[in-house]
Amino acid sequence: MGRIRVVTDSTADVEGEEAERLEITVVPLNVHWNGDTYRDKEELSIDEFYRKLREEKGTPRTSQPSVGQFEQVYRKLLREADAVVSVHLSSKLSGTFNSAQIAARNVAPDRITVIDSRTLTMPLGYLALQVARLAESGGSMEECAALARSLIPRLRVVFALDTLEFLRRGGRIGRAQALAGGLLSIKPILQILDGEVLPVDRVRTRAASVNRLIEVVRNLGPMETLFVLYGDDPQPAQQLLELLTAAYPGIDIQWGRIGAVLGTHAGPGVFAVGGVLYERD
Repeated sequence: MGRIRVVTDSTADVEGEEAERLEITVVPLNVHWNGDTYRDKEELSIDEFYRKLREEKGTPRTSQPSVGQFEQVYRKLLREADAVVSVHLSSKLSGTFNSAQIAARNVAPDRITVIDSRTLTMPLGYLALQVARLAESGGSMEECAALARSLIPRLRVVFALDTLEFLRRGGRIGRAQALAGGLLSIKPILQILDGEVLPVDRVRTRAASVNRLIEVVRNLGPMETLFVLYGDDPQPAQQLLELLTAAYPGIDIQWGRIGAVLGTHAGPGVFAVGGVLYERD
């Protein structure tokens, strides 16, 4: 066999021809809404999710894949491959990593490595793609896992929200509570750092959010790759893209959507910049 397969989850927001070619397996999280349960991106598209979020009553909630779902995926892949490297969203934000760990122990602990990315959305997707590329070139399970662990400290995500209300509803506000004064009158700026949501700043307008995100990203350090993401409204993300293109000439800037799981907690007006810092000598 001599092959390593890569697994991630639907919060990775990894789509496209290369992900399909590399056969990255995406395990969906669940979105629960008004008594119905949907498998993220399989039974509920991004467009349909945001339409429902804006138009329908009720508050959605999310849950991790079951241990059984991961067991089924791992057993299927190991019938054809030597090993699996499974990279997932931050364990501080979801039980997905824990479900995957338990499943790996139940199925074949010596042939499955489960990694906590300490991030989510397109930086997680980037991680899965990099690992899959190494696997395609013949990297071992240990080499693929080592690559993932070396990249994780370099991944960054900074978000702008219209309101903290959706985080509050979902009980995920955490240390971002520090920004909660006047929930409806501020635009919070948050980041994912070491796997958790941390406050950065709060501003009063969407335009100020765009400018502040640019400042925050530039202060993080030299970037190798950038990601511009949005939920339901592409306009601020388009402004971000234009400003980042001017600020980072020649750098690869990727464009994508924020899926239902993050959108449930961030709200439809969310937009973000993700990045991969240059490796320090």
